[in-house]
Amino acid sequence: MKLLVSGLMLVALILMLFVCGCTTTPTVETPTATPTTIATQAPTQVQTTVATGPGTQASLAGVTWYLVSFNHGTGSTNVLPGTEITAIFEGNTVYGSGGCNQYSAPYQGSLNYMSIGTPSSTKMSCSSPAGIMSQENYYLQTLRGASSFEINGDILTVYDSGKNAILSYTKNPGPAAPAPLTGGTWVLKSYIDYKGEIYTPSAGTTITLQFSDDGKISGNAGCNNYFGTFTQTGANSLVIRDIGSTKMACADQIMVVENSYLGMLPQLNSFYIAGNELFLSDGTGKVTLNYVLQK
Repeated sequence: MKLLVSGLMLVALILMLFVCGCTTTPTVETPTATPTTIATQAPTQVQTTVATGPGTQASLAGVTWYLVSFNHGTGSTNVLPGTEITAIFEGNTVYGSGGCNQYSAPYQGSLNYMSIGTPSSTKMSCSSPAGIMSQENYYLQTLRGASSFEINGDILTVYDSGKNAILSYTKNPGPAAPAPLTGGTWVLKSYIDYKGEIYTPSAGTTITLQFSDDGKISGNAGCNNYFGTFTQTGANSLVIRDIGSTKMACADQIMVVENSYLGMLPQLNSFYIAGNELFLSDGTGKVTLNYVLQK
């Protein structure tokens, strides 16, 4: 009997040790709760940071902005009737029409902040409507004071360093709808080359450009007729190829502008139409050509 009791006690002791060993196993798994919590929070923080800024910059670029008013204090002054002032942000440049002349200025932006350098512009003089040149000069001066911006729907508001609204733009053009790219004759007003130098056609010469629906371009470069092909690759993008021309010789000054003009055409891949004005550029804002539709 003693042997039997001793045997039973030994078996009971072994069972107790086995049960204790099994119950300690789940406690090893509890630290896994900490990595689960960390993995849940980290992606949320990353997504919030990424989604904050770049969206605003993307909406600022790739759009022709039409100036609506100059803001001062609690009031504003609308753009003169019959004039159109535009701003196109591309690469590190902002360019457009000041109402009479084409302008271009260096631009830097980060999130909702911007810095615009001294604009350069063509030197045309417009007399109608009254006040157009004063308005243009005031616009170019005001543009230099830009420090930040805000976009609400189709409205772009530019602020100075004191958070005062100074310029208001809209994505929507004025009463006149933008002219179509094809079917008309575009006459070059001026262009800015890679060095930032501004050229205008010589007196007595006219540089033209025509886009046809069958993918061909043609025109006169100031002395010679030229031709080529184009493909519209997007709403505001194109590719120009196969430029050729006749071989007449004209005055040296005319030939310098013509050769520069024809050399730049294949480099252009972006276009914007504001009213009856066409802007062609190289996609970085370094080169811009400004045409007006011939009436």
